[in-house]
Amino acid sequence: MNNLEVTDAKAKKLGELEDLSIETIRNALTETIPADAETVKVAVKTLSMVARNRQTMTNRSAIECGMATRIATPEEMRKYVANTTPHVIKALTGS
Repeated sequence: MNNLEVTDAKAKKLGELEDLSIETIRNALTETIPADAETVKVAVKTLSMVARNRQTMTNRSAIECGMATRIATPEEMRKYVANTTPHVIKALTGS
């Protein structure tokens, strides 16, 4: 069973798929390949899938943060933010 986590390996694969799809669509728009080619159709579907995946991950992160906000003490919340989004701490502290 898949645990629905996007690992670094999965993120890399999704990034590669997205790059390839964007390049294919760009080629269709510049008329390098026919716009009605099967590869273009697959590229559009792939971009849609990647976008939905990103939206799901964003929503999941928001839910997790909301839960932490409700049950955590201020100190626990600082630890949570430091562990899950270190770039926020870095931006706040200027480090």
